[in-house]
Amino acid sequence: MRSPMATALVGLLIGVLTTGCSLLPGAHTETCVDWVHFEAPQEQFKEAGLVLIGKPVAKDGETSIYGYTAQIHLVDVEAVLKGEPGPGPVRIASMPLTCTGGVSYPEGDPLDENRRMLIYANRQNGDWFTMTPAQGAVPFEPGTQLPFKRAS
Repeated sequence: MRSPMATALVGLLIGVLTTGCSLLPGAHTETCVDWVHFEAPQEQFKEAGLVLIGKPVAKDGETSIYGYTAQIHLVDVEAVLKGEPGPGPVRIASMPLTCTGGVSYPEGDPLDENRRMLIYANRQNGDWFTMTPAQGAVPFEPGTQLPFKRAS
């Protein structure tokens, strides 16, 4: 018969090993996010905490989300269409793809372009992040009409 201490240690070990965590160096569990696909820009505008027209002008460090590294960009704001980003250039991180074997931007960081963009963002852990990897930042040429109606 096992002692209660041995039984407790075996139970603890089984619990740790079945949670997806590992005590082995270099091993980690990959988080996979099922990103929403917005059928219409109006839906995306409604769900965003911040919508702006701006131009990413510089990289400003990195942060982490869902176990991935996210690149933070400084964005010069031309117009705020929804929300209150605060003064000066806004720090916005590009939401990384997940389920990619640890590669944050296998097809490139969407905010890594030095061009005018329409950016949809939400706060995560106190920082602004594009809403999704694919639909959070889209090129927006001068003279283009907004693809949604703003609330009056």
